[in-house]
Amino acid sequence: MKTHYYFLFLFVILFSCKTDSNNESDSGVQIEDLSSDQAENLEGKVDYPIEPKFDAVATFLAGKVNSDSTFKKLEETANFKQFQTSMDQLWKKTNDKLPVIKDWTNKELSNVNKDGGTLFYPFAGADFLHADLFFPNYDTIIMLALEPIGSFPDLHQKQKDTVLDEYMNQLKKSMNAILGLSFFRTIAMAEDFQSELDGTLPVFLHFMKRTDHSVLYQERVAILEDGTITNDLSSLPENAYVGNRYYMQRNGEEKVKVLYYFAVNIQNTSYVSRGGLVAKGLDTRQDLVSFLRSSNIHSTYLKSASYLLHRPSFSIIRDLIMSESEFILQDDSGIPLQFFDEKNWKLTLYGEYFKPIRLFAERHQEDLKERYETGENVKELPFGIGYQYHKGTSNMMLAEKVR
Repeated sequence: MKTHYYFLFLFVILFSCKTDSNNESDSGVQIEDLSSDQAENLEGKVDYPIEPKFDAVATFLAGKVNSDSTFKKLEETANFKQFQTSMDQLWKKTNDKLPVIKDWTNKELSNVNKDGGTLFYPFAGADFLHADLFFPNYDTIIMLALEPIGSFPDLHQKQKDTVLDEYMNQLKKSMNAILGLSFFRTIAMAEDFQSELDGTLPVFLHFMKRTDHSVLYQERVAILEDGTITNDLSSLPENAYVGNRYYMQRNGEEKVKVLYYFAVNIQNTSYVSRGGLVAKGLDTRQDLVSFLRSSNIHSTYLKSASYLLHRPSFSIIRDLIMSESEFILQDDSGIPLQFFDEKNWKLTLYGEYFKPIRLFAERHQEDLKERYETGENVKELPFGIGYQYHKGTSNMMLAEKVR
């Protein structure tokens, strides 16, 4: 039975990267400010109103139907039915390997998932799928990437404006790439999200429904200078990072999970992304660093991370991950083997390591190859994942901090 919550604070507008704040909700209803204390840390209890519209839109974007749907007429259109068929076919291959991944998680990551807590997933895109697969018991997920957030869609208005078909076709294109390859293509995604589909939000909603979650609520939040989170966006510093906070609940469970997504730069110095993100680096963004350090990170997950943590220019986030995390689960595109002092870390390797794909050939780790060849603490990986996503070519490493 779902837990009921009470409205304790302001729900501030859900504005997109394309529009300005106008003090209205997505449905156009004016919201009254009922709270004077908007800031909170991740460990404090957060209450929120449950609004059915979020789950209704997520259901539609997942290519599913609901008997009491407010989108019944839209679900009867040929484009939606085609989208639904395409998504079912695309997910069939993914669904076939989900039991294998879940069995592996239960066996190999039981200690990782025992206490739940906060998962940190940088370079994530909108890959909620693998965060949920490998860390199903975590209460809080923090995902960072370069892709824009996107806006919460008014599906009926998009239909009136004759852009709903384009929106759904762009979502289908993005999901085909993500599920087909098992990772976000940063450059291609930057192009995809400069269309009617303007960011990661619809992809998150799609994944949440397809992984059997109900979307209870979502809102815009910001990181304050001291690293705390606020949903009062009325008087923020000009350079404040604004992101999305989602509340979801796996069907049949009592636990409500919280997911934060921010489009941010996490290299040491300033960066301009192809998606239009212009941001200073972590050497000056103490707000973001403080937010991460105060988030009680239990585990970090790194997949298809463009080998950025191999570079000196990402030393701040690399050091933060290693200092804050009890567990790190990653492929070879994450933190290089040379940074793991085995006096402090217990390492378990999975799968096979050959060499990186051609795009990242210079990031080959000879010491990691030798470690795999010795067979010391190397186990089978019964599925494909990451850049080398075919079964039998993938690798993963679990690092557990020694106390």
